[in-house]
Amino acid sequence: MDPREEIGKRIYELRRYFKITQKELCDGICTQAYISKIENGSLAIAADILFLIAERLGVDINYFYDSTYNSRVDYSLEVELEARELVKQDDYFSLSELIKREEQTPLMNNNKFKQFIMWHKSLCKRFIDKDYDSALELLDDALSLCNTSIKSYSEREIQILINKANLYIDIDDPNNAIKLYQKSNEALNNLPYIHDTNLLTMIYYNLSRTYYLDGQYNNAIYNAQEGIDHCKKNQSLYGFGQFYFLIGVSHMKLKNYSMAKDNFEQSKTIMELLDKKISVQKINENLDLINQELENA
Repeated sequence: MDPREEIGKRIYELRRYFKITQKELCDGICTQAYISKIENGSLAIAADILFLIAERLGVDINYFYDSTYNSRVDYSLEVELEARELVKQDDYFSLSELIKREEQTPLMNNNKFKQFIMWHKSLCKRFIDKDYDSALELLDDALSLCNTSIKSYSEREIQILINKANLYIDIDDPNNAIKLYQKSNEALNNLPYIHDTNLLTMIYYNLSRTYYLDGQYNNAIYNAQEGIDHCKKNQSLYGFGQFYFLIGVSHMKLKNYSMAKDNFEQSKTIMELLDKKISVQKINENLDLINQELENA
């Protein structure tokens, strides 16, 4: 394959992997027409632009030139996809087997790959063994591998910070959890470009939920509303219904029953659209309680 076609093909594949558009990829770097010509192999990419594209996609520039290097990257991406799918399915036993297998490969000499494996090994320690101390230690070790500056984090490292905060919830330490969610938010705001807009959704959701669990209902409402605004801005349903639910339960605790009812009904509409039957049932139970309170008022 012609080198121009090979580079274009790899840019296209990575862009699709990260689920970003040509417009998002080229923002501040070059024109969309330029990227389109690169991807179809009709134009040779300038070295300075390729460097910026590689940086935005989070890969070493050698990925586009070295067949040995890029075959390793291809394999590591396949492992990451498999691991993420197992996490989505809550299949941590299969994830543990995958990690044991990959820990024996030479790819563990690559810090980026090793970081990913340690992060997901922490999930197994958390959900299978309930060994929270080891899980926290693994996350700290993972963060120490690739973070070049204490003031800057990659999107992956922000995900690890969020996971660490989630662990503090498991051990009933909401204060440290809140600090880490806030730190994650600051780190995300410091990034020049964000691939995964769902990261901010995750932060707002976890902050709102943690404030709710800690009895800080007004803070829970504030962060859930921030999450709603973020979902609307990005035209995303991810977390959208959950934010309205969190506002609803927080208003219930504050005895603002009319406000709670409005937000539960918003949440119900979204959950019905997404066919989330268990969530709809939970919302209906809360609406029944609210109607009883309003009748007795």
